[in-house]
Amino acid sequence: MNKSKNWVDYKEVKSKITMEMILSRYDILSDLKKSGKNLVSCCPIHKGSNSRQFSISLEKNIWNCFGNCKTGGNIIDFVSMMEFGNKESDSIRKAALLLKEWFLSDSPDEPVKDTSPGSSQKKSQPARPAENKEPVKKEKNVERFSAGDDKESINPPLTFHLKSLDPDHPFFEERGISPKTVRHFNLGFCSKGIMRGRIAIPIYDHERNLVAYCGRAVTYDQIENEGKYKLPPRFIKSAVVYNLHRQSQNTDCLVLVESFLSVFILHQAGFPGSVALMGSVLSEVQENLITDLLGPDGKAILMFDADDDGKKCTRNCIGRLGKKLFVKAIDLEPYARKPHQLSEDQISSLIG
Repeated sequence: MNKSKNWVDYKEVKSKITMEMILSRYDILSDLKKSGKNLVSCCPIHKGSNSRQFSISLEKNIWNCFGNCKTGGNIIDFVSMMEFGNKESDSIRKAALLLKEWFLSDSPDEPVKDTSPGSSQKKSQPARPAENKEPVKKEKNVERFSAGDDKESINPPLTFHLKSLDPDHPFFEERGISPKTVRHFNLGFCSKGIMRGRIAIPIYDHERNLVAYCGRAVTYDQIENEGKYKLPPRFIKSAVVYNLHRQSQNTDCLVLVESFLSVFILHQAGFPGSVALMGSVLSEVQENLITDLLGPDGKAILMFDADDDGKKCTRNCIGRLGKKLFVKAIDLEPYARKPHQLSEDQISSLIG
């Protein structure tokens, strides 16, 4: 049994994933209305009609349905109810694995078979097509990542820089990442500390603050036993668009991808305006960061992976970003599963 796919750290899931991230994935965040410190709506689980029967505390990361469900709980309980209609032990485990796949396992870099739980379960699709959604309202309690009162506690700047990173590790050559690109993104193999034995990828927020390092595994055994990516426990990746800090205020076009590696390869191919969601979900915060930079005359080119999650993300982004600026979606399926598997000529031809 593949431990990396079938093992889940419940504590890690509950500490790293927020209700806002989950609601954004199900595309129901904008249905919620502010009521005191909580958000309320009709229950998305049993499809209720009472607009106040479903209540969520983003601060506490919990929810309750006072209607037909007559239950509540944490983020795992919510996904278990949404996907399987109950909170039995087997469903809870499956829900935790789904959350791990959705938010804690960035898109694989190798051309391996897609075995994510959501790819074979019809229920994991959003409750309604993203194209029919109204623009997400920017309320303080929902947009908590940028609200003034909470700003200091969300991905605060690091007080250190990792030193003595090795830029000559074989991983880079194997992945087709040039020494120039390694230097540009300040990448390197880390030999000590919490990122020991991994490629350290510095992550900056849109204000150019260093807020985290992501550690990328370099061996298959490491991936199997420890996971492909390692991020700080309290880092919220849905509050950051990777590589956005390098874009100038005059930028009018961005290429949106899922992974770090796709950013590196597209940059090498002559597209420095490539940014990553660090997954296959566009959060409300990321949406606002992108549209605020590009403005109404801007252009977003969507180049997500050619799997079920990537296609879902493409539809969601078309429906949401398409209301605010020009959006072009690129279908990779005839050519590759992921942008970084394309040749430079193919990238140039597809993006234009």
